[in-house]
Amino acid sequence: MKTQMLNYLKKSILNQKRAWILFLIPLSFSCLDMDQENVENTPTAYVSFFNGTSADNAIKIEVDSRVYDRKSFDFGQYIDYWYFYTGERDFSFKDPVSQQSYLDTTVNLEIEKVYSFFMTEDDSQLKTIFAEDNLETPEEGKALLRLVHLSSDSPEVNIYQRDKNDPVISDQSFLEITDFVSVDVGETDLILKSKGQNSELARINDITLREGRIYSLIIRGKMQAEGNSADALRLQLIRNYPNY
Repeated sequence: MKTQMLNYLKKSILNQKRAWILFLIPLSFSCLDMDQENVENTPTAYVSFFNGTSADNAIKIEVDSRVYDRKSFDFGQYIDYWYFYTGERDFSFKDPVSQQSYLDTTVNLEIEKVYSFFMTEDDSQLKTIFAEDNLETPEEGKALLRLVHLSSDSPEVNIYQRDKNDPVISDQSFLEITDFVSVDVGETDLILKSKGQNSELARINDITLREGRIYSLIIRGKMQAEGNSADALRLQLIRNYPNY
């Protein structure tokens, strides 16, 4: 299924490339020096981004000194997988107003591989998790779920599903990300508890996990923030791949 997912993504991207090329032809035909075969055979990798910093913190992403997306990338926002040329790429995460760089990093993107950047804060310093996403096929009747811990003042935690005595994910600390694990599908609650005291810290009620889908559950915000504030400790569930 990993190959099927990548093929699906590449097909969508190529369709967008074709549409963009068709748009350019009447405007600048003489500038188009790459044929369709070369476009389709360009080696690519795929990268997603999640902003888990703070409520007043927007981020501008630059790749090799070029702006990746001119739209505001705000707290809690997820940018789905998009294609990037492979090899060593320089990523810079900046304040969109002052242009000050929060963090610069160089990563090596390999052909047909899938990656995610997760951004958070620790003492006002930007921290990132850069992970390769192993998008395998869920077992029949199951979904896949992983946990990403982006809350700097939260303890070691476990994740439970409704009416389950044992955690589906356990012993996770700040800046840790798990592998994808198999979970039951259907309507459920996802509950975040501290490991030591087993006290409930946050939850998502009445969500539906669908068979064959892949999800990331993100811990974001701060325990010390007021409960009704945008920076309060919360769970956020995202789909990692549009595999239907």
